[in-house]
Amino acid sequence: MNGSKDTCMQGVGPLMWTAAVSLSALACAAPQDAANELQDTFIQVHERIAPSVVSIRSLQKIQSPPENTAPNEEGGWVVSLEEPRYPGYAVLGSASGFVLDARRGIIATARSPLMGPNGTLPAAFDVEGHDRIHVMASMLGGEPTLDLLFLKMTVPVDGLQPQLTSISWGESDQLKPGSWAFLVGDPPGIDTFFTPSVLSGIPRRDCYQEDLQASYLQIARMIHPDALGGPVTDIEGAVVGMLMPRRDRPKIAPAQQIVQFALPAKIIREIAAPIIHQRSVESPWLGFSVMSREELREEIGPRALSQMSRPPVGIYIENVFEPSPAFAAGIRPGDFLTEFNGYPINSPIEFQKHFYLSGPGATVEVSTFRAGTVKKAMLTIGTRPAEVTLPTQPSADAE
Repeated sequence: MNGSKDTCMQGVGPLMWTAAVSLSALACAAPQDAANELQDTFIQVHERIAPSVVSIRSLQKIQSPPENTAPNEEGGWVVSLEEPRYPGYAVLGSASGFVLDARRGIIATARSPLMGPNGTLPAAFDVEGHDRIHVMASMLGGEPTLDLLFLKMTVPVDGLQPQLTSISWGESDQLKPGSWAFLVGDPPGIDTFFTPSVLSGIPRRDCYQEDLQASYLQIARMIHPDALGGPVTDIEGAVVGMLMPRRDRPKIAPAQQIVQFALPAKIIREIAAPIIHQRSVESPWLGFSVMSREELREEIGPRALSQMSRPPVGIYIENVFEPSPAFAAGIRPGDFLTEFNGYPINSPIEFQKHFYLSGPGATVEVSTFRAGTVKKAMLTIGTRPAEVTLPTQPSADAE
């Protein structure tokens, strides 16, 4: 045999030739093996999360027709589409959700896709599990500002209980841009919506403020509208967020239209129990926004922070709204919140947990630090107004 192959392989024994061929085959197989491993991982994520994802429909009672009117008569009564499983009820809205506690039948979902006109509450909810078994559910509580709703499954519609599994929580604050993110939902009439993506942005704030989207995870993917309320998982299938409706300004940049927002798991995880315990359906309000010390350091720089008078514990009060309980009590931007109802406060999430546990209508004691002095004040938690404003010229030393 003549040619370069002969030249290259001169002096190579049969064993070495076999080894060379095997290495070449492995090199060719490696990309395929990696692809298969990735595919297996995706399948495992789906198998882990699917039994925890549900389809939800809100129901409204069909009004009885007034006398002397007929369906579709101009100015008369129009028949709504009746839901066969619920005689006398019609479907109002639909969304996805996930199971927080399978034993107690507690589900988390997005609020607004299920509400009626002007935010009216539905009469009931239908929950469909991955095994296509239906259960009626009632509302446990919600948070309109965060667009959260918590439901409890009550009466089996088909005479059977769905076989559901509680989700596992992931660490949403450990995610970084580029992390795998799996968007999952269960739109009515469609098999489970499941699509892999990557995290494109992380929250700028730990605690929601006037800019709610600053608290969101951002994912480069568009979703089915009825997947809203469904979970976002990490590569292990643990829930790191909830798919949320957009609250865009009238004009959206084209590049932003493919960005999906998700409320981080750590926020849902901390406030779910207080909201459910209080059976609250309103957003509590004291009228100030806060920052962690880490966020403050990023905002003003380490040098400015080192020169600032600050307490050993506490979080920074960034804005105070007017009118509000906080403004009336003399709390001002630049103060540090050190205690809430007797509990030391070291992070915005810690503050939110105690804040929601108290709930609207509760009177709480708040300790703040300013220029070396600690001040205590009693505040009554209100309900967040539709519009909030900052003082024109906030003064750090105003009383």
